[in-house]
Amino acid sequence: MGHINFDKGSGKKKRVSGFYLALAICLVAVGGVAVTTFISSMQGIEQETKNSNDISTVTTAPTEPVGHVVTNIPDTRTNPRETSAATFTTASKTADLFMLPLTNEVIRKFSDLKPVFSPTMNDWRVHNGADFKGTLNQSVKALADGTIVSISKDPLWGDVIAIDHGYGIKSRYCGVKVASLKENLPVKVGDIIGKLSKIPCESNDDPHLHLEIMVNDEYVNPIEAIGREVNFLSPQTTNSATTTK
Repeated sequence: MGHINFDKGSGKKKRVSGFYLALAICLVAVGGVAVTTFISSMQGIEQETKNSNDISTVTTAPTEPVGHVVTNIPDTRTNPRETSAATFTTASKTADLFMLPLTNEVIRKFSDLKPVFSPTMNDWRVHNGADFKGTLNQSVKALADGTIVSISKDPLWGDVIAIDHGYGIKSRYCGVKVASLKENLPVKVGDIIGKLSKIPCESNDDPHLHLEIMVNDEYVNPIEAIGREVNFLSPQTTNSATTTK
């Protein structure tokens, strides 16, 4: 009989055990690589997150010192150039609509239907206009666009020019001698209409223009109608004749 080798089984077991050992080693190695890869990936993600935060911080960080207010941010709601142009145009039209015909110094107010004392006439009477101080022969200007409707000479008010401005508005310049203008001629705001002369019924006052403005044939306050700033040179008497002894 041949020799029976009883070590075959144990050798097989050894080979099997070696196989599993090698497999285990491979699994451990693969697991180690996987763990290493996972850790590296997590570190990469953390680094990217940190870089992203750093970039976000740099992007959103203020470029001005703390507490500094940035004032040159454009307003996207409107176009500044268009707004400025519109404002300038509106202001120009308003500025050119009415102007003071002489100086901005007023020596006698509009009395608003209340009788006031007249130093020249030595009586109480309604003062339907405003008196602007000036000098004899000083140029007087049209307060607004219009048409000259009359040029006359009045025994009380001297040389008088009347201008129709349309829309029911008329102006009357007392104490103004016309040089070359004639009736029915158009005038523009600021045009010279004559030279300052004397007013017989107010001759005791300094040389001045007596200006009256009527709206729909009713007298109104010229200063309020023109809407320009003036200086009142002296307090005006506003008490009526019936309240003065």
